[in-house]
Amino acid sequence: MSGALSDPMNDPMSASNEALVQGVQERFQAFAEPFLLEPGDSFAYCLKIEHTAKVRALAEDIATASGVSGRVHLAARIAAVLHDVGRFPQYKEFRTFRDAESANHAALSVRHALREDMLAEVPADIRRLVLGAVFLHNVRQLPATLPPDLQSVARILRDSDKLDIYSVMIRHFAQADPAHPEVALHVKLHPTAYSPEVLTALARGETGDYRHIVWVNDFKLMVAGWFYDLNFRRSCQLLSERGYLTTLFDSLPADPPLLSFRQKILADLARRLTAGV
Repeated sequence: MSGALSDPMNDPMSASNEALVQGVQERFQAFAEPFLLEPGDSFAYCLKIEHTAKVRALAEDIATASGVSGRVHLAARIAAVLHDVGRFPQYKEFRTFRDAESANHAALSVRHALREDMLAEVPADIRRLVLGAVFLHNVRQLPATLPPDLQSVARILRDSDKLDIYSVMIRHFAQADPAHPEVALHVKLHPTAYSPEVLTALARGETGDYRHIVWVNDFKLMVAGWFYDLNFRRSCQLLSERGYLTTLFDSLPADPPLLSFRQKILADLARRLTAGV
């Protein structure tokens, strides 16, 4: 590789960087597409292929709007392509997306990306950022001591991932009897039940914990609470423009504690957009 590629410069969308991203994309497709031929329903694999494409587009949008450096921009786009590689072998073996009942899909993504040599053409410094961000994309909180570039790539990836999952979950929740309960990790269906402890933690601005999710309304609340883990103004703009929070809250019971949380989170979103941070 040339020295120029090892230090992506002023133009994050240069032809050389585009070629790198496309090469990783092609390796991802070569890895993912055979799973569509597995016996049984291919829905879960199709879902993850579509999700990956949308996360890549979101990562590019957020990185561009946020004015990050060329190397962060490039690493974020590549990390978006690879972040859910592990979901394919995870679902094939365990038939679930619940990490606690199977395997850490982020660690699987790193393992299979390396095993399949998906980063073969990527310079070593960018490769380290990509693998670090992929490994960290599903942790509850990022370590405060991460190097600045890795912190930025991980934050872009996490925001992009969450923003697309909002849309996936909203489509899933709109079904009275979901054909694929694995999308929401097989939570219990009930029109009004929710766990007060889940709501209390989210109202304090804490990140939701999958281990405490019991009811479908718990999952909706946790997804709404992801707002507090968004890192960029552009991410908040996209959340607001697409109306995800309003859609989620409209599907929840009209209980006073839930209405109060709705008011709080929408006000906090408005403040972040006004403040520009």
